[in-house]
Amino acid sequence: MKKIKEWTIEEYIKYFPLLGGGITLIVAAIIFRDVSSIIVVSLFAIIAGVVPYFIYKYLRVREITAMEYQLPNFLRDLVEENKSGMTFLRSMESCSRRDYGRLSKEINKMYNQLTWGVPLDEAILSFSNRIKESSIIKRSMNIILEAYRSGGNIVSTMESIASDTAIIKEAEKERKSKMGQQIVVMYMIYFTFIGIVIALTKTLTSFSFGEMSMGAIQVGQPICKQVSSGASKLICSLLYGICNVFGLGAENECYYRSIFLSMIVIQGLSAGLVSGQIGEESVFAGIKHSLIMMGIGFFAYLIIIKMWI
Repeated sequence: MKKIKEWTIEEYIKYFPLLGGGITLIVAAIIFRDVSSIIVVSLFAIIAGVVPYFIYKYLRVREITAMEYQLPNFLRDLVEENKSGMTFLRSMESCSRRDYGRLSKEINKMYNQLTWGVPLDEAILSFSNRIKESSIIKRSMNIILEAYRSGGNIVSTMESIASDTAIIKEAEKERKSKMGQQIVVMYMIYFTFIGIVIALTKTLTSFSFGEMSMGAIQVGQPICKQVSSGASKLICSLLYGICNVFGLGAENECYYRSIFLSMIVIQGLSAGLVSGQIGEESVFAGIKHSLIMMGIGFFAYLIIIKMWI
C-alpha cells in the first residue's frame, strides 16, 4: 500500500472526504442521543464524503474531452513542422509555444522530457499513462509508439491518426447534438414527476381518514408510531429526521412529505446520471445534470408545500 505522501490528487480527493465523513459519524454518535438525528447526520456525512470525488471525476472528464478535441490539431501541426524540414525536437518546441487548451500542459511536459534527454518512446509512453482515462489518446499514442519502435514512418502515422481522430470526434459531436433532444426529454419527464409528487402530497396530507384498520395499521393514526422495531422503525427515524431538519410538519404529514422529498432527490440523481451516459457516454458527465435536477426539485418542492399546501 502506498504511503500518504505518494498519493495522487485523485487519491487525496477520494479518501480524505471519506475519512472526514467517518469522523463526523463517530462524533454524531457521541453527541446525539436520538436515532433520527444520528441517521440524518450520517446521511449528510456520506454525501459530503462522496460528492467531492464525483465532482473531481466530472471535471476530469471535461478536461480529457477537451484534450481529445485538440489532439488532431496538435498532431497536424507537428506533421507540418516535420515536413518543413525541422527535427522532431524542434517541431515539439514550436508546438509547445502554441495554444492547445488543456492539452498544452501535457505537450510542454513531453517537450521538457525530450530536452532532458528522455527517449522519445518513453516520453510518449509517459504522456499516454498520464491520460490513461482517454481511450482515444491512449490508442493513438500506442500506434505512434509501435510505428517508432518498428522503424516505420512516424510522420505518416501521425498524419493518419490526426485525420481519423478528427473524424471520430466530429461523429461524437454530431451524436451529442442528436442526443441533446433525449436529454431535454429526461428533464421534462423529471419535472412531470415533480408535479405528480406535489399533487400526491396535497392529496395524502389533506385526506381525512376514517376510523378503520388495514391489517396491523390503524388508518388515521400516526403511521410511524405504530411501528415498533426492525427496518421500518429505522426508515421512520430517517424520515422524521429529514422532517425535523427541513420543517416538513408533524405526524403523517411529516411522513409523506419526507418520503416524497427523498423520492425527488433520488430521482434527480438517477435521471441526471442517465442523462450523462446518454449524452456523453459517461456517468460522471451526468453529475451536472444531477445537481441541476436535484437542486430544482428540492427547492421547488419545499417552496410549494410551504406556500400552497
